Amino acid sequence: MKPHIVIFTAVFCSACSQVPVPASPESQVERKMIGLMQKFDLWDENGDGQLDEAELAMGLEGTEHKPAATIDFYDTNRNGKISLREAQAGYSRSDEAEQRIKARQAAERGAR
Repeated sequence: MKPHIVIFTAVFCSACSQVPVPASPESQVERKMIGLMQKFDLWDENGDGQLDEAELAMGLEGTEHKPAATIDFYDTNRNGKISLREAQAGYSRSDEAEQRIKARQAAERGAR
């Protein structure tokens, strides 16, 4: 085997080990959180790299999710918008999101 092929193979294989494993949703909430990240650029109509309430309202149309509640959950710097980095960080808090959704649903059932 030629030396330059060995070097290329070693570099290529070491790069492969650095590739992050794709997220595998374990719940419906996690699946929806991944969906938000996948649709982020599509929903970011003005291209500023952040989703505001109006952009979320269009993207979440037809779902039970409210834009203001979504921003409240993801927006850790409290600027009223969700950056892609905040959306990605929110995925690690899926248990908290699930608890909030269950609490909201229980409150809505209690109000009926």
